[in-house]
Amino acid sequence: GKQVIAWSYNLFKPVVTGILVLLLVAVYLFFSSKTFTSWVYNLGASKKKKASSEYQREETDEESAKLESEKEDGKKKREKRSLFRRKPAGKEDGEMVAGEELEAEESETGDDIDIEVVKDDTLDAEIKELEPIDNRLDPPDGLPNYKFPSIDLLDNHSSGKREVSDQELGRNNNKIRAALLTYGIEVTDVKAIIGPTVTLYKVIPAPGVKISNIKKLHEDIALSLKARGVRIVNLPDCVGIEVANDTPSIVSLKSLLNSANFRDSNYEMPVAIGYTITQEVKVFDLADAPHLLIAGATKQGKSVCLNVIISSLLYRKHPSELKFVFIDPKMVEFSAYNRLLYHYLAVLPNAEGEEEEKKKAIVKTLEDAEQRLSSLCTEMDERYKLLSEAGVNKITSYNEKYKARKLRPDQGHRYLPYIVTIVDEYADLTMTTGSSPEKRKASKSITNSIVRLAQKGRAAGIHVILATQRPSVDVISGIIKSNFPMRIAFRVASRIDSQTILDSPGAEKLIGKGDMLWSAGIDNERIQCGFVSGKEIDAITKFIGEQTGYKKSYNTPYYLPEAREAGQSGEFGEVGERDERFMEAAQLVVTTQRGSTSDLQRRLGMGYARAGRVMDQLEKAGIVGPQDGSRPRSVLISKLEDLETILENLE
Repeated sequence: GKQVIAWSYNLFKPVVTGILVLLLVAVYLFFSSKTFTSWVYNLGASKKKKASSEYQREETDEESAKLESEKEDGKKKREKRSLFRRKPAGKEDGEMVAGEELEAEESETGDDIDIEVVKDDTLDAEIKELEPIDNRLDPPDGLPNYKFPSIDLLDNHSSGKREVSDQELGRNNNKIRAALLTYGIEVTDVKAIIGPTVTLYKVIPAPGVKISNIKKLHEDIALSLKARGVRIVNLPDCVGIEVANDTPSIVSLKSLLNSANFRDSNYEMPVAIGYTITQEVKVFDLADAPHLLIAGATKQGKSVCLNVIISSLLYRKHPSELKFVFIDPKMVEFSAYNRLLYHYLAVLPNAEGEEEEKKKAIVKTLEDAEQRLSSLCTEMDERYKLLSEAGVNKITSYNEKYKARKLRPDQGHRYLPYIVTIVDEYADLTMTTGSSPEKRKASKSITNSIVRLAQKGRAAGIHVILATQRPSVDVISGIIKSNFPMRIAFRVASRIDSQTILDSPGAEKLIGKGDMLWSAGIDNERIQCGFVSGKEIDAITKFIGEQTGYKKSYNTPYYLPEAREAGQSGEFGEVGERDERFMEAAQLVVTTQRGSTSDLQRRLGMGYARAGRVMDQLEKAGIVGPQDGSRPRSVLISKLEDLETILENLE
């Protein structure tokens, strides 16, 4: 239109162009008017109606002619059949003979009919299940292109392997027999089971010999053998005498991870910790532990043990399934794991930039440790709310329900990874003698958070590993020991230290260099801890950290909720907020070992509402567990001495 007007303007000048524009507007208005539209519609409808009438008349005439033709054909066929049909003797025309059937005039089978059938398959009562959610692929937590580190990154450490000679075995056998014979104890057989660090000599005494008589000779046998680390243990069918080898061997992490015990394990969080004295790879499930206490003198293998645990988990758990919190007061032990920030680390979202976030990824100060542990307690409480809303009581059931699309993300539900909190030197966070009031307060807060996580963290998928080189009662208190049933003791200086860690002697007789005692609450098991070097740790963390070739949404740390600020209501409630009979109720619950609201009503004369509030306060204080239907709550404190420690910390 613009080009036409320009052409007219150049050819006829403005007056004629204006007339042409007016004419075009008039034509447009005419053709777009309702009158013209109605006329065209009626014209088309009348033509269509006329054509339809003519078509119907033609169709009616054709059908009439067809019917007349069919009648004539039928009449001729009947006449023809009557002409050729034989009439039976003695029968008149029109009579039927028994068994005679009339022939069908037309086929009624429909075999010759050609018809197209359209079926409706859209209505289906069968429910089609959606594909389960794969947490390893599902953004933003999944890593679809993630590759696990290869076992080839690890060293064989073949140069550190030693063989126990037949001469050494024979010498120890003779000395054991001679020492026992000196005290009138006869031996029928001795069997040697060679381990990497210690050889177990299974001594079968003669009939009638008491096992207790052999155990009494512990010191004499050790003196006769002139060996370190001699221990006498009870075995199902004999007495075991553990004797250190002349030259210990290294148990490489590569050999542990390559073992069938680890590769074929169905554990949620398998850890290959070392090689037992009975020649088996020791694999345990951290999810069932659920927490671990590691203690021993300096340079006896604690840090290496922590690296073995971490590496085992890195080789089995996907970044979407596992997160770490590293607390390193010594500032040097976990530096290599800083590369795992965007894959495996859980941090606070309070860093001002990427560089500050990297610096704070590994906790190194008392103040940061207090914040991180407090945020973990908040994370634990939030997870318990999600578990309650989902109607489950543990993280595995929750995650299975989430992956089956039975929990809605728009209602706050999400896949919950395991969180493993590792504290390298716990004593540095709790020994605050002579420190400022602020540090003493932070230390108490850390202890309270550790206790809360140990008491309730298992169901929420939060696990704690504490390591310390000061196994004294002021560091490893009764309440800590009661919540850490699984413990590892490396060589310690005295029998008292062993008693503090394991509740039994024996750790003072270890020979060091990874020689350890494993306690899961029953018996102590001697294990040679695996070995992984700093070079191997660097190779593993670099391999994982360099995997950044995917979307940024897949490449973020796991953010914990903000820690509570000072002055806010703490995890256990402020002193003024607690009921005046709180301490009395706490003592009653611990004494009776029943977390029952009705007991508080009956024994303390409380009303139902008040007893319920006091029970909630006891739960926040970590004295009782969460509500479990109509059953009494579980009591998390077993001794009044431990209760006093908690109450002192609350003050």
